[in-house]
Amino acid sequence: MKQEIPKGFCQCGCGGRTSIATRTRHDRGDIKGYPVKFIEGHCNSRKSGENHPNWKGGKATKRGYLIVASPGHPRANNGYVPEHILRAEKALGKSLPNSAVVHHANGLKNNGPLVICQDQGYHNLLHRRMRALKACGHANWLKCPYCKQYDNPKNMYLRPNKNEGLHQSCENEYQRKRKNKIKGVQNG
Repeated sequence: MKQEIPKGFCQCGCGGRTSIATRTRHDRGDIKGYPVKFIEGHCNSRKSGENHPNWKGGKATKRGYLIVASPGHPRANNGYVPEHILRAEKALGKSLPNSAVVHHANGLKNNGPLVICQDQGYHNLLHRRMRALKACGHANWLKCPYCKQYDNPKNMYLRPNKNEGLHQSCENEYQRKRKNKIKGVQNG
């Protein structure tokens, strides 16, 4: 005769204490405020991994990126890691630093050519240069925030400590309109 496992302990027989359900889930038999039946992943009756009917070889897509099952990986999210990160680490021969970002050189999420960026700032710079190259044919040209036109940085005022340039004439026109608008509000 099989001994019944008391409530509050995992029903798989491991002897572990279970947590209190934070919501009712009829599919699992959990009732809010009462101990859950199984510690997550301990239920032998549930199929997981290769035994699950929806198993697709450990690969899936998330927001357009191919993700691969790799539960022990430091960057794993729910046991999955984006494939481009695994490819970059394989090429590098070691794990990527936490601050590193992988850039898709072709601009697509299809795991084409990759560039390992030291941080998000450098990654943003690559994207800015790609947009400029596509728009005007010059990767080093900057876009004026006022007229939205790309121009040679030599013809622009470069803001200190920022990767931003602007036409002084556009800035002056903007400030003139802004002051006139404020005067109109004060007089009206």
